[in-house]
Amino acid sequence: MQTGVPLNEAHTEASSREMQTGVPLNKAHDFQVRKLEVSDNSKGFVELLQQLTVCDAISDENFEARFQELRSLGDDHVICVIEDTSCGKIIATGSVFIEKKFVRNCGKAGHIEDVVVDRDYRGMQLGKKVLSFLTDHARSVGCYKVILDCSNENKAFYEKCGFKQKEIQMAKYFI
Repeated sequence: MQTGVPLNEAHTEASSREMQTGVPLNKAHDFQVRKLEVSDNSKGFVELLQQLTVCDAISDENFEARFQELRSLGDDHVICVIEDTSCGKIIATGSVFIEKKFVRNCGKAGHIEDVVVDRDYRGMQLGKKVLSFLTDHARSVGCYKVILDCSNENKAFYEKCGFKQKEIQMAKYFI
């Protein structure tokens, strides 16, 4: 006998979530995890970032220019996206950039930034998929660690993904 949430309760919970968001929970096979493409601008990438932080509208020309700039960095800056291919929408993203250091025998450290899952798709383990993609990339290019900053509200999520609190983050904004 299976333990945990009884099937009828799980079905009720899933049906309720589907009715609230309009996103069927059984569409995992329609999700594609990959690197950002220039065409993702028309698939809601910037609108997704607006769910995370201040992100004004970006012209197609500015988007393509920034995309090309980041692409020229190769493996030193990677943006992961998850696309719901059933509707052509970017539903999750995150990025990692690689810092080349003198410490740790000229080691490398990965910095994860801008992780967000569309509010209608949260609770489907997509954030974990983004983090796995980014941490796997950092490991594959020889990073000795990967770090990120997060809010207190998101601390438990990142701990479930294997991150540990270390030190204190500080920031100085210029705008």
